[in-house]
Amino acid sequence: MSENGQKKIEFPVNITVRDLAQKMEASPIQVIKILMANGVMANINQVIDFDTAAIVASELGFEAVQEQLVDTTQPEEEGEIPLWRKLIMNEDRKNLVNRPPVVTILGHVDHGKTTLLDAIRHTNVASGEAGGITQHIGAYQVEHKNRLLTFLDTPGHAAFTAMRARGAQGADIVILVVAASDGVMPQTREAIAHAKAARVPIIVALNKIDRPDANPDYVKHQLADNGLVPDEWDGNTLVVPVSAKMKKGLEDLLEAILLVSDNMDILANPNGKVIGTVIEA
Repeated sequence: MSENGQKKIEFPVNITVRDLAQKMEASPIQVIKILMANGVMANINQVIDFDTAAIVASELGFEAVQEQLVDTTQPEEEGEIPLWRKLIMNEDRKNLVNRPPVVTILGHVDHGKTTLLDAIRHTNVASGEAGGITQHIGAYQVEHKNRLLTFLDTPGHAAFTAMRARGAQGADIVILVVAASDGVMPQTREAIAHAKAARVPIIVALNKIDRPDANPDYVKHQLADNGLVPDEWDGNTLVVPVSAKMKKGLEDLLEAILLVSDNMDILANPNGKVIGTVIEA
């Protein structure tokens, strides 16, 4: 209870009108009316910021307190270190050289993983697939700023769980493709779990931002709820808005990959023993 007798209630940085009403045990219609009275036009799924939510809370007898978001995506806290990484860690530094990062693309079916990779490669690889759905893992290498990047495209359909898990195990970085129009879905959550289990950092490609029903703020809120707190919210997850269809944001995504790659210092011994991960057989 605050000094002025109002009950304290915690809200995140961004919250939907529906969730705001539920937290205060109020009617969504009542919340919408208060917003309208304060010059904010909103529907039940609209995402509003903390300051706006605090105004509504005050009018309903609450004192709003901002939730402290904790990013739970630190790779070192998740899973067991894969054997191939342990071997590199035990190598003599003088025998190691930088190598291209292996980037696995994960995400829910139809969220645009293959189309995104197609846009990056500037070729059409999606049209030959049945229904536009990837049924195998594809490996491709592209060059950006005179540096090579190796991409693995994985199936998003529910039937290919094991294949996606292997894709994460063999990766240095995971690109999690999330449609801004759909948000976090079952295979999205599964992909997050695979990346954490493999101790692989995640970059979120917030795809389909060109669609009229895109709601990036709401999706970021969902990501935070699943442990991926966006860097703009003082978290450790890079969230890059892109449109694979319109080829927008691709440069920013590639820059994010290089940034994470440089921070990881990805190395290999070209003259040592070889170990790898069987992705598909």
